[in-house]
Amino acid sequence: MSRLSGRLAGAVLTAALAVTVAAPAHAAPAPAATVDGTSVFADDFESGTVSAWTRQRIDGNGSITVAPAPAGGSGLAARFAVPNDGASYRSEVAVNSLGWGSYRFALADYLPADWALTSTETILAQWHGYPLADGSDTKPPIALTVKDGSWRLKVHWLTDPTTVQEAVIPLGAVQFGHWNQWAFDITWSTDTTPGSITVLRDGVQVGAYTGLNNYHQNQSPYFKTGIYRANWNPAKDIPYPTGGPDVVAWSDSVVVTEY
Repeated sequence: MSRLSGRLAGAVLTAALAVTVAAPAHAAPAPAATVDGTSVFADDFESGTVSAWTRQRIDGNGSITVAPAPAGGSGLAARFAVPNDGASYRSEVAVNSLGWGSYRFALADYLPADWALTSTETILAQWHGYPLADGSDTKPPIALTVKDGSWRLKVHWLTDPTTVQEAVIPLGAVQFGHWNQWAFDITWSTDTTPGSITVLRDGVQVGAYTGLNNYHQNQSPYFKTGIYRANWNPAKDIPYPTGGPDVVAWSDSVVVTEY
């Protein structure tokens, strides 16, 4: 498998912007700026179901429901919950690969005001790859995460068929009890060309990245949203205190545009 030069792969980070935008705690998000192109997937959950998604996955005793959107939202939204019971760690919906090229992934999400701060990283949206050449599972090429009350974008790529590298781009402090309107403009990298990611939150750019942004597999990464807390996976055998409140997150207004 060919790769970009080591110099390009090592100089992947062209900008890491950490901008926090003040907003009322319960303000509804401003719509994301539109982008010219073709809508290839959309779900506002007003159907009352998550049937528009290719699949849903719950590991443990969590739940995925559609309910009235909490403070500042409108209509219905998807509610994801993962209990802190020592067995549960995932509640997500996913849509299959949409192909290579350039896409805007726009979505709204909401973390409740009583979210428990923790150094345990929680993935709220991710673009996931496929097993590597040696059959091992992979970290998601791109992931939106929360850790210690801060948003982060994590990007992964390969330096050889089984060695994964990582870049972490800070995206600012979380405003709990607030609907965030995200837009991720992603151009997938190839074996011979760098890719790019631009992240907007509530209409303001908060992060950017240029370089390798996936594992250059047969299909482009597929998109998921919900809750994934990897360190709670019992198979990892990582001790943590149990018995706390459920982890709850909401998603709404998902639109994917190819441009």
